Amino acid sequence: MSSAKVLIVLEGEKPEENTLARLQRAFSEELADLSEDLVEYVYSSHIYGLYNKLKEDDGFSDVIEVLKELYPDDEALQNTNREDISQVYLFFDLDIHKQPIEKSCDQLNELVQFFDNETENGKLFLSYPMAEAINICDVENGLMSDDRKLFCIDKCVNDGFKHFVDDLNRDSQTICRANCRENWLIISKANYEKAKWLIHLTSDELFSVFDRMQQDTILQHQQALIKQDNVVATLSAFPFFLLEYLGAGKIRKIVEINH
Repeated sequence: MSSAKVLIVLEGEKPEENTLARLQRAFSEELADLSEDLVEYVYSSHIYGLYNKLKEDDGFSDVIEVLKELYPDDEALQNTNREDISQVYLFFDLDIHKQPIEKSCDQLNELVQFFDNETENGKLFLSYPMAEAINICDVENGLMSDDRKLFCIDKCVNDGFKHFVDDLNRDSQTICRANCRENWLIISKANYEKAKWLIHLTSDELFSVFDRMQQDTILQHQQALIKQDNVVATLSAFPFFLLEYLGAGKIRKIVEINH
């Protein structure tokens, strides 16, 4: 096993790290190279702060050097050199309600295009509208129920989506919680089915269109919904990280074995 580390940049703090830890436990064999001693977490304030810092001086700097500059008190990060890192993954929320939609969309397009390779600048995964989207999957209906299929952008302000998720989890007895392998498979498949619906692949078998579920394609179709209807299709970043990390063939095999 390589001694090179994986750097994971998270928005917020513990909830996202806990979600990734649960994902790792659920797929302990498949994600064995994401062991504790090989994963380093950095908590970023929000995507636009990192974006603006990277774009200073009319060009992009190395993401690790910029993070070290942004977080001088993070001892582990300060002791990390670029050559210590083999892969960089970034997980952020949509955050599109915090500034004009057109500006947000333009910036997100640039970010997804720039952060498109985990071995270079890093690979960005977006949650729509927030990381809490991992907690709204229904055991039977996935993410396609009327109450959780789409979410209004205007209702995202003042932690509106977090409150919605909290209420849903308190009142619903059918929430599929991301706490075991079987549930992660249900949640992941629901997100893939939702992405298939979002990008209008209604006639194709799910596993044959995994290669279409790229972050830039998902963002493109999300932006159409946002601009036309002021809503976003609820999707979690974590199943798409799993798809990217393990590959379509392995995901298909895992799902078919367990169902």
